[in-house]
Amino acid sequence: DVLYTQEQRGDDEIVSAYAVTTGKPLWRHHDAARFWESNGGPGPRATPTVSNGRVYALGATGILNALDARTGAVVWSHNAAKDTGAKTPDWGFSGSPLVIDDLVIVATSGVMVAYDASSGARRWIGPAGDAGYTSPHLMTIDGISQVVHMSGTGLTSVTPADGKVLWQHPWKGYPIVQPSQTPDGGILI
Repeated sequence: DVLYTQEQRGDDEIVSAYAVTTGKPLWRHHDAARFWESNGGPGPRATPTVSNGRVYALGATGILNALDARTGAVVWSHNAAKDTGAKTPDWGFSGSPLVIDDLVIVATSGVMVAYDASSGARRWIGPAGDAGYTSPHLMTIDGISQVVHMSGTGLTSVTPADGKVLWQHPWKGYPIVQPSQTPDGGILI
């Protein structure tokens, strides 16, 4: 009966929880951060990810929060943009966190970064990319589990455990559509 979302309220980026049946706010976490651009307006662009009693949320300015799903209390927080040296892209950071086992993986302007889900310790930073507006995506291709991400330089696949590049497919652009695996094992981009 709980819905988790992100919002912009004045000068604060908010991660919030609402009761689905009543719409009543259950908790709100505030970060003093504001993103705005003329086409999309203000606010965060991504959907929070819920896993193992936590809510992981990446704000439009690059703030990554791990929050207790029941109370909204901060478990850990990082500025993923600063951790990767990424500049905020035109429409803000907009990919949702990917949780795989004990890792939380986010993308900042095409650079993936993984954190320990429990402690928030940074585990790896992936190869450089360019502005993009998609989420890291777990796929199994030819029997190999991998994280695939689309950015302005193209498609990149890395191993989940250490972020080492498995393969890359160059393709310049401003991707906003999530890559999708086809039934025959291909990837639609």
